[in-house]
Amino acid sequence: MIFMITTRNMKQALPFMLIISLLSFVACNSEDKVGKDIPSAAFSMASRAFVEDAVQFTSTSYGGDGNYSYKWNFGDGEKSTEENPKHIYEDKGVYIVTLKITDGNGNTNIYRKTIEILNKIVQIGDLSLKWTSSTHLAKLAGSTAALSRDGKSVYINSNDHVLRCYDSSNGSQQWEFNMANPSFGTVAAGNSSMTASVDEDGTIYIGTGFSGNGKLFAIDANGNMKWFAFNNATDGFWNNGAESKPSLAYGTAVSDSKYVYCGNHGTIGSLVTFDKSTGKRVAYMANGASGPAGGTYVGPVVTNQGMMVILSGWGVHGVEKSKMERDDNTAVPWKWKSFAESQACFASIAVDYNGRVYGMRLTGGTSQKIFCIEGSTGAIVWEKLIDNAGKQDQGGLVIGTDGTVYASLKATGDLPGGIIALSPNNGEIKWQYESPESVSGTPAIDADGHILFGTEKGNFYILDSNGRDIVAALDVAGAITNSHSPYASEWLPTQGKFWSSPIIGNDGTIYIAITNVENEKQSLMVALTSGLVSGPATSAWPMKGKDPQHTSTIK
Repeated sequence: MIFMITTRNMKQALPFMLIISLLSFVACNSEDKVGKDIPSAAFSMASRAFVEDAVQFTSTSYGGDGNYSYKWNFGDGEKSTEENPKHIYEDKGVYIVTLKITDGNGNTNIYRKTIEILNKIVQIGDLSLKWTSSTHLAKLAGSTAALSRDGKSVYINSNDHVLRCYDSSNGSQQWEFNMANPSFGTVAAGNSSMTASVDEDGTIYIGTGFSGNGKLFAIDANGNMKWFAFNNATDGFWNNGAESKPSLAYGTAVSDSKYVYCGNHGTIGSLVTFDKSTGKRVAYMANGASGPAGGTYVGPVVTNQGMMVILSGWGVHGVEKSKMERDDNTAVPWKWKSFAESQACFASIAVDYNGRVYGMRLTGGTSQKIFCIEGSTGAIVWEKLIDNAGKQDQGGLVIGTDGTVYASLKATGDLPGGIIALSPNNGEIKWQYESPESVSGTPAIDADGHILFGTEKGNFYILDSNGRDIVAALDVAGAITNSHSPYASEWLPTQGKFWSSPIIGNDGTIYIAITNVENEKQSLMVALTSGLVSGPATSAWPMKGKDPQHTSTIK
């Protein structure tokens, strides 16, 4: 348009070369204006949400003079002039959301996206609440239940630093052990995120203290302490001959016939070997005066090739288990380290029958890579960039009977959460189940290949093996409200949050802890039952920690 007006005005009045020069000047100015002076509307939001949820809309508009006014149309007849509004949809459907911005110069621009609104989950298919615990838990922050060897007791710790034992048949509390008892010294700080493991003799190993003053306890099946390890420089957690500041993160202690192995995320964190009978440190992993940078976030796990593997704040480390089986309280150098750059690895890991280790690491922003490494050498077999979905959280990876690797994802911004399935051979994505909900725990695989998981909305799902259909679902908080639980009145539908991972008993019972988002001190342990679930998959690693006892060991 500018070209035509200009040529008409200047025709017959200027030589041809002057016209060309002027047109070039106008064209450059026009391009410059498009790049700098014209605003561009843009915004982020979740692609899916539930009826009656408050959906966040965030303007990411740019260009123009930056002094914008906003006109939102949410597609359901409601509008807003806020920059970053929240909106609640009352009905299920697909809505076109429109944002019109106007800058201070009067220039406007429009941007549109669609959002799918789903009905809230009440109950779908065969899935029901079996029992709630007879006592409260505190907030759950990554810790997961463990079953006794005979399946009669279930153990869980929460953020009050108390380990509780419940009858697995009805949820009645059998005993509790307070890991924050002042008689144990300075009280552990921060979350209690470690998951208990159960030895062959019934001993429970559990640690606490994510933010410092961490301690590892050995507790017998009746709730009596056998020993505890702490920051003693001589025979507690290692810190190059000085008093340590142990921090026990998302890991699980591993035991064999003589030793217990536990990772420390604290000052000069490391992997430590303790004598099972005394609780004294007898070996530790370090290269010279240094433990793995960032300490141990997750692990250890043990491969059938005799390697112990941990995830740290600086990659993945492997050490021969045979070298950690010693009594001279000396350092054992790690055999290999994968991923040199500082990238957080705190999703739980899985190991297959070939000694390969599968994990996830953040690579910046919301991007991450799922990886497969050779447990014996640390060589990277494959990596798969996951950049079109949510990110890793406190969840992790498991393995199906055919070797398929499954990982959980937390919804982030307008990127969906859910479950992703990958080929163990090359990391190619088989399918991705997208959800507006965050899956912050590790899924579990049952005998028929179903994928079981809870979400931060408090819903529990059973997904079919092809990743297409939800075959059963339950709003667990709503189920508690309608149950005979003594705590039913403390709950309302959608009032729960799963920051814990499910385990599956041999009889098919599903155990998981749920946080009460209105009052975290009123959280509960629950058992769920479904005729679809007969027991865990017979795969190498069907749930967090490999099995309900969290042995984390492939033999």
